[in-house]
Amino acid sequence: MTDYSLVENELVHILHCDAEKLGEYESYINNAVACISSHLKDIKNENDSRVVRLCAAKAYYQIVLSNNEDDITSFKAGDVSYTRSLSSVTRAMAILDAAKSDCSALIKSSSFSFVAV
Repeated sequence: MTDYSLVENELVHILHCDAEKLGEYESYINNAVACISSHLKDIKNENDSRVVRLCAAKAYYQIVLSNNEDDITSFKAGDVSYTRSLSSVTRAMAILDAAKSDCSALIKSSSFSFVAV
């Protein structure tokens, strides 16, 4: 499995936070590491920098999706309405997509095909 501490170090740079803050996100990091590790073509690539980046990007995306407080950009009390900004989600998705692209040679394809009948 991908080294947790390597993913933490990468996530510190993505989140622009200190290592102590990451304690709040331990479950997201563990989930990302387990998920990405299960899709590797070869276990010897588990600590490849591209795989580490993908694990951190996946954890970051989940963190952003779960964090609603930064997404509200306006609020109206009469008729209770609010506006939600997707800029943080869009940024997280872009980071995740780039990391997936970088790792495409290391990750098993999830597509289904018939080899023989």
